[in-house]
Amino acid sequence: MAKEYEPKYSTLYKLSELINKYGANATLEYVFERNQGPYKYKCPNCNGRGYIKCTYNAYPSGLPDSGWVYEKAFKDEKCDVCDGIGYTKEEMIPNYVQDGWKVKQ
Repeated sequence: MAKEYEPKYSTLYKLSELINKYGANATLEYVFERNQGPYKYKCPNCNGRGYIKCTYNAYPSGLPDSGWVYEKAFKDEKCDVCDGIGYTKEEMIPNYVQDGWKVKQ
């Protein structure tokens, strides 16, 4: 199965676009704060990446090689806590049960 083509811009192109938009003297912190908007808190589930790495056990349990875990290629899943943004509007803390996260009060 052929992988679908996804256009990707180079880092230099992205940097030149940021310079054109914010000026050559803008700091990275300034650019980050301008784009952050209401999303002030780093997502604790994905650590700000916006996606979760999927893993699977390649061997059924009971075989001599069981326990080896391999990452799936090209199968990162969007974080369900921050909806793929990497940051949240409210500070999230663990719920201490198996059903996720809750807003910090």
